[in-house]
Amino acid sequence: MARPNEEVEALLEEYADLIAITRGDAYKARAYEKAARAIGGHPADVSHLDAAGLREIPGVGRSIADKVVEYFRTGDITVVEQARASIPAGLRELITIPTLGPKKAMTLYEDLHISSVDQLADAIRAERLRGLKGFGEKTEENILHGITLMRQAGDRVGLGAAMESAEEIVAELSGLSGCERCTCAGSLRRMKETVGDIDVLVAAGRSAPFMDALTALPSTAEVIAHGGKKTSVRDAKGLQVDLRVIPPESWGGAGSSTSPGRRRTTSGPARSPSTGD
Repeated sequence: MARPNEEVEALLEEYADLIAITRGDAYKARAYEKAARAIGGHPADVSHLDAAGLREIPGVGRSIADKVVEYFRTGDITVVEQARASIPAGLRELITIPTLGPKKAMTLYEDLHISSVDQLADAIRAERLRGLKGFGEKTEENILHGITLMRQAGDRVGLGAAMESAEEIVAELSGLSGCERCTCAGSLRRMKETVGDIDVLVAAGRSAPFMDALTALPSTAEVIAHGGKKTSVRDAKGLQVDLRVIPPESWGGAGSSTSPGRRRTTSGPARSPSTGD
């Protein structure tokens, strides 16, 4: 199960995509994307914040704060549910493909009546996309690669295999200059039998060296997002790896039980700080 901040981040990002795919207000979509990133990078657990506390997070205004409160109170956000209901499920599935954004997904749906990943793969093999503006041979290759990665990611891997990958990443990042602490979190921390993704947390004054290092690892097969507070990649096993870098002073306040002065955790998952707003 994702941490509360990650749940909210994913939900707001989905809503931004739903706004974009229906050609809604672009400014509104960007506002939700910005708020999602802010929530994802916030060091405190947002489920413990009220609306006023949420509004103190940069990029989170009254409307978004109220929706976050609604989510933790009811388990849903009404406008997101309404947006989902207005869009075919297959179309929503398309926008989860890495490299295929909401605008291109909508073009495929409207112009070629494609509403599933299988239909899209068949259309690419039949070269039906090449008559569309913005879709060339390279775009087709990228989309097919994205479909492959998405299908790989749908298969959870065993704890042992995921732990091996996570420990390699933690070891690499722990060795970088400026790393004060580094540990794995999420499903690995909770020792689940199977793992769908890998969460890694670093405490350091500068995030860029760690974000760059993750994208450059030999095990990294795909860069999903590369940012200042969070970078996501997919490894050769199809697992998504999410890296967050937080200031060292936020580590203890976020609830880490890592002992002071310890630079790395490679022997197994340790209890790590919660992230998000």
